[in-house]
Amino acid sequence: MTNTNRLASMVARGNPDVLAVLVIDGDGKVHATESASPEVVATAVAMAIPLRDLLDRATAELGCGELSSTIVEGRDASFAIADVDGFRSVIVVGAGGASPGALRADSMWVAARMREGAAS
Repeated sequence: MTNTNRLASMVARGNPDVLAVLVIDGDGKVHATESASPEVVATAVAMAIPLRDLLDRATAELGCGELSSTIVEGRDASFAIADVDGFRSVIVVGAGGASPGALRADSMWVAARMREGAAS
């Protein structure tokens, strides 16, 4: 099985654009986290489950198929969510000025490595 903490660390360490990388399941369990701020982690966990539920419902009702990834852009910062397996999600929280597309790419990269690790 792929070490999710190592993957989260690979994305966040030395990258000033990334404030946090988390892997969270639908029950709220944190499987991996890399963040300098416990407040960012707590906020990401609290919003991830209801947001993921809403996104899953919206993609299904609009005929988009299963959620793959999404970006939420704020005025001051952004974050990206990528699906791992329909239950776990990777969340990458960016600092102000971080490229939302890069955050999305990072979240999708971690999710893909996790799927590859689960398949081996």
